[in-house]
Amino acid sequence: MFRTVPAWKRIPHGGRIWLLAFAAFGLLAVAWSLAMPADGTTDERQHVERAYGAVTGQLLAPQGVDPLVHRPGGAFEVPKSLLPPNALCVYFPNNHQDRSWVARPASCQHPAPATHAKVRVVSWVGRYNPLYYLAVGSPLRFWPDMTGIVLSRVLAALLSAAFAATAASIAIRSRRPLLLAALLTVLTPTTIALSSTVNPNGIEITAAALLWVCLVDLTRPPRLTLSDQLLLSLAAVSGAVVLTVRAMGPFWFALAVVGAAAVAEPGRIRPLLRWRAVRLVGAAWAVIGLLAVAWNVVSGNNKVTHTLIAEHPAGHRFSTLLRVITVDRVGGWFAEAFALDVPASWTPMLWAALSAAVLVPLALLRTRRVLLAALAVAAISLGVTVVLEIKFLGTLGWSQYGRYFLPGLAGTAVLLAAGPADELPPTLRRRLPRLFALGAAGCQLWVLTAEMTRVQAGPAAPLNPLAGSWHPAVGSPAVLVIAALGAAALIAVVWAATEPATVARRPVPAPYHTAERQVAAGALNP
Repeated sequence: MFRTVPAWKRIPHGGRIWLLAFAAFGLLAVAWSLAMPADGTTDERQHVERAYGAVTGQLLAPQGVDPLVHRPGGAFEVPKSLLPPNALCVYFPNNHQDRSWVARPASCQHPAPATHAKVRVVSWVGRYNPLYYLAVGSPLRFWPDMTGIVLSRVLAALLSAAFAATAASIAIRSRRPLLLAALLTVLTPTTIALSSTVNPNGIEITAAALLWVCLVDLTRPPRLTLSDQLLLSLAAVSGAVVLTVRAMGPFWFALAVVGAAAVAEPGRIRPLLRWRAVRLVGAAWAVIGLLAVAWNVVSGNNKVTHTLIAEHPAGHRFSTLLRVITVDRVGGWFAEAFALDVPASWTPMLWAALSAAVLVPLALLRTRRVLLAALAVAAISLGVTVVLEIKFLGTLGWSQYGRYFLPGLAGTAVLLAAGPADELPPTLRRRLPRLFALGAAGCQLWVLTAEMTRVQAGPAAPLNPLAGSWHPAVGSPAVLVIAALGAAALIAVVWAATEPATVARRPVPAPYHTAERQVAAGALNP
């Protein structure tokens, strides 16, 4: 005899489900790492130079000015073999800022010199906190060329995948399928692409997602979850990463702490503060945060001077600038947050529709306090981006991007999805995550193939990731196979977490008189 067990009553072993989630996010990111040329993703050249400087002891580089846009940064001595001499041709075919889109495939790059003779470069991220670069940049010390860049990318991809997989595992082991789907809403193709490159923005987003999950579960414990000790340990690590990897880290960290406290169960905060481990972690966070802020001040990372891309609109009133940003910038921010550089409207629209399908029903279930907190986190995340856009317009020009506020939007998704959703029909709780998994896997693969087409054949070429004048060292087919495996693993994670299981029930022995009748009838051998 058999009985059907609800999907979330049979959870795969924690280690196995974590490995499956890690494989999903890791394979997708590694595919990006292998697919892109040098400086193939946003600002990577600057971050590669910073990473080489960090791992070779150039932690506090001398001040310098970037020759492209006259932006202040740090000066480093790097080998000529590190990057092609015209790496920027993939994005900027000339030194003028009148063309902001890619003009040529990566075959435009000249081969990097084989010599390790040093050349002076200036990176505008040269004063960023070195901890992230020390963590991912060690291959550049031994292979200061494209090999080292790819290995550093893979290392960054695996670190980000570990944070994303841990957050997903918490959702699965605590039997919250819609929290898993909500996490996927912020693990966009842009997040995966940034995680695959030497750029701290990717790990900032994945670490922030894990931090939000841990803090909200500590302040509003679900019925089934990990131990408080483990949640606190994971929060300690992810919080330290968020605090240090980028200059805005302390702000996103503070927003997560305040947001989780705002939705805490009555009487929950005081016992947490009396817990000695919480006080130790809080003290460690305070020290790390102060050191992170001190680094920005001492290094001069917070000093921004006039650059060649500064903008000076005719109307300097705040209301005028706000109207321009609302009309011309916000839509681009969200498109870029979903689909990176792909100039297609349907991908972010599909992702937004899938996100709404998950988050809107959850918003209708939440208490007013939780709903207001989630909306406030979203408004603050977008609002601080608008403020920074206006602040730096006269020095850096239009400098803000959608990927910058994804650490905050992760909080909105977690706040809406962390609580129970028993009011929703079981079928809906199962099908919504599956729907998002299928849509997410398709979008991830489509954005990657579009970007591969861009760097291999140019932005005007028809979609074909196997064509073009440039190809990755491992070959385009190998990249697509790795990405397809990652997409399949992503679907498998959600399916394993939501599929009802049929479990055999132990047979009940028949009564003796029933067995006697069966023997008499010849149904059983005596």
